Amino acid sequence: MEKILFASDLDNTLMFSHKYRGETDQCVEWLDGREQGFCTRRSLELLALVGQRTLFVPVTSRSVEQYRRIRWPSPCLPRYAVTSNGGVLLEGDREDLAWRAGSEELTAPWREELAELEARLGEVPIPKRFRMVDGLYLFAACDDKESARQLGDLFEGRTTVDVAVSGRKVYFFPPPLNKGEALRRLQERFQPDRTVCAGDSVIDVPMLRAADRAIVPGEDLMEEGPNRLVHSGAGPFPDFVLESVLNFTRSGGYGDVQAAGGRWGSIPVGDAGDPGRK
Repeated sequence: MEKILFASDLDNTLMFSHKYRGETDQCVEWLDGREQGFCTRRSLELLALVGQRTLFVPVTSRSVEQYRRIRWPSPCLPRYAVTSNGGVLLEGDREDLAWRAGSEELTAPWREELAELEARLGEVPIPKRFRMVDGLYLFAACDDKESARQLGDLFEGRTTVDVAVSGRKVYFFPPPLNKGEALRRLQERFQPDRTVCAGDSVIDVPMLRAADRAIVPGEDLMEEGPNRLVHSGAGPFPDFVLESVLNFTRSGGYGDVQAAGGRWGSIPVGDAGDPGRK
């Protein structure tokens, strides 16, 4: 039987904030006692099946603390998760120390520069808050997307770290700390036959480019290629992602079975809920 690794972003790919919840969506994350993150019921049903047919590994830029806020229903609980944009591997609730040591070695040449950037962020009025994440990269939050673009432009080309703007957030990553490198390390450890990945932002692109199948919400996220599967906008993106993964496993990774709602779609997804909601 073919071994398939499903490495996926979380926020706006498999789950979404309370701002976009629907009546039947299920809360999977709480912050200070308040409902914070949600999944569609259909997604949770599909994820339980995906977990039986693949090695499901969330790959997220969330910190370890932020990831631990998620309370997966037991049928969906992944054994492994990669947090901190590839810097930390969790097995259950335990951090893999060898993986962390490898991340520390990869990012060591940029440690001093990150400290300098952190000091410079304190002198700029644009970010509303900023912090170092798990000692590996810098994160800044702004009031709006335009402010984030301004902050990114301010540092772009003036530092050797990678500057990534996503919505109202700006990330400063040491170049080796990216989801593509995280995927390479996962492949090295687990030796899958095929890899399918999903993501919704520029931070996910290095991982998506390295996958046998890359599932994206729109055509503008990454360049067109034989591995790219684009959501048509019909139905929630998380449902589409997981149905596509199941179709990938049924067809042995390739073949005539196509994913619903995509550019090649034909198989019904079921109750899709609120069309276009991510």
